[in-house]
Amino acid sequence: MFKRPSEHAQESTRRLAQSTGTVIWRNARMKSMPDNSPQGVPWSEVIAVLAPARNYWLNVVSPVGSPHVSPVWGAVFGEHLYFYTSRSTVKARNLARDSRAALHLESAENVVIIHGRVEDIGQPRLSSAVVAVLDTKYDEPGDVGYLPGGNQSFDVLYRFQPQRALLWRLADFETSQRRWNSGR
Repeated sequence: MFKRPSEHAQESTRRLAQSTGTVIWRNARMKSMPDNSPQGVPWSEVIAVLAPARNYWLNVVSPVGSPHVSPVWGAVFGEHLYFYTSRSTVKARNLARDSRAALHLESAENVVIIHGRVEDIGQPRLSSAVVAVLDTKYDEPGDVGYLPGGNQSFDVLYRFQPQRALLWRLADFETSQRRWNSGR
């Protein structure tokens, strides 16, 4: 049977976590990432890590305020990350209502998480340069059917407008933490 910790034990744990910068979750302990400790990083370094990734996880806000997570393909063009979908998808309907989003790589070993807003820039065919970058990036046999150049059902292209980013490598979490902030 689960036994609730006493108020004294809860207060002791809270004080310990505050004084040591440790986040305590169940029986696991992990050092937190204080706002003032990570080194700053230029956006060009963040985008350089994002560019070669094949898959990204997009997190958007549902109508009831809960997260909606889905994988997307995307490409870096200039200083921006672009991704696409069909307007009929849940993610597109959510983004039409609320443009806030977070995007991260698949890896938990080499982490990049960006927070910001997503801008609907219209049909992919109107951005031929971005479509060309996507076609070049996703060149495996069978990819063409999942690209806006080869599948007209992908009728919306988005540009991620970043506001902040977090980066770290799990192998050296304490020393590899870095942040980027747009200043907005």
